[in-house]
Amino acid sequence: MAGETESGEEKTEDPTSRRLEKAREQGDFPRSQDFGGSMVVLAACIAMYMVGGTFAADMKQIVVSGLTFNSAELSQGFDMPARLGAAIVSGFWAMRWLVLLTIAAALGAALLNGGISFSSSAAGLKFDRLNPLNGLKRMFGSAGWVSVGRNTVKFFLVGAVLSAVLLAQREQMLAIARLPLESMIAAGASLALYVFLAISLVIAVLGMADIPLQRWSFTRRMRMTRQEIRDEMKDSDGRPEVKQRIRRRQREISRSRMMQRVKDADVVIVNPMEFAVAIVYDEQRSSVPIILAKGRGEVAAAIKQLAAESAIPLVEAPPLARALYYSGEVNKPIHEGLYRAVAAVLAYVYQASAMAADMARPRPAVPDVPDELLFDEEGRQMSGGR
Repeated sequence: MAGETESGEEKTEDPTSRRLEKAREQGDFPRSQDFGGSMVVLAACIAMYMVGGTFAADMKQIVVSGLTFNSAELSQGFDMPARLGAAIVSGFWAMRWLVLLTIAAALGAALLNGGISFSSSAAGLKFDRLNPLNGLKRMFGSAGWVSVGRNTVKFFLVGAVLSAVLLAQREQMLAIARLPLESMIAAGASLALYVFLAISLVIAVLGMADIPLQRWSFTRRMRMTRQEIRDEMKDSDGRPEVKQRIRRRQREISRSRMMQRVKDADVVIVNPMEFAVAIVYDEQRSSVPIILAKGRGEVAAAIKQLAAESAIPLVEAPPLARALYYSGEVNKPIHEGLYRAVAAVLAYVYQASAMAADMARPRPAVPDVPDELLFDEEGRQMSGGR
């Protein structure tokens, strides 16, 4: 079954990113407990296998040093707390590789097993967990039976591996009993380490197999009904920060597309410090010039830079640049009142491009902008002033 709500509607839809994010904020995300513990045990076994001899020798030296007293110390006295503190520090130093490797294994396992998350709500007291009825539901529910089955498989596999290892080492175990005490302890420790290493490998494999199972179970538990998805969409669309983020992203996409069209322009008309408008005249596309891009401030600077990189002429005409900026829209024809002024600029550009490189360029004519299309820097109409 896909799961049902109290209203009887089935949870058939995959969880949304917002639902998964809210669950993670509450400390609820897919994580295999077996994997983390098995990695720590396996790391400890590997560390003991690699540096176990050095660790045993260091611990032996600490014990011998702590129980050895000379006549001078007995007659003059010594600082027992200082001696104990030095022994504790030496013990921690002897365990440094074991501690560091297990910490690294714990952190690495956490990163591979859903990541590291700190949630205050997860650490808070939840009274529903104290309800015995909820505990019985967890024990006898589908999740409880899956856990029982997993633990049963784990028990039999570990038991089988342990039996196989002990059976393979039975002759060595019998031989240990005939060794001297010190050799017996060393051989017994080596055998025990070998057994723990084999068991930890089995548990690690089971832990890795448990990761996809936990993720599947979590995704199934997080499923939503169609009504829940519709309610979430309504709630998200009404949030001001979401609307602001959507509008910002739309502006970024629109600006990116606009900037890509600058290289197709015939001319960029600029007010040197503030405005820039890219114009194209293509008879097959439109009978009048079209605004490909426009902007002011940083956007205008970017348009001018792209025009310079693409060898597109820049013509300084402040009144015309402001008129085009405030009266036109991107990817739309220019205002009909600016046909004559833009035609004069295009004629100058075509004439200059047809001249040889060593010829002197003509001075551009000042375009005539109608009074009703004269604007100041803030877009306010001017009365004939330039």
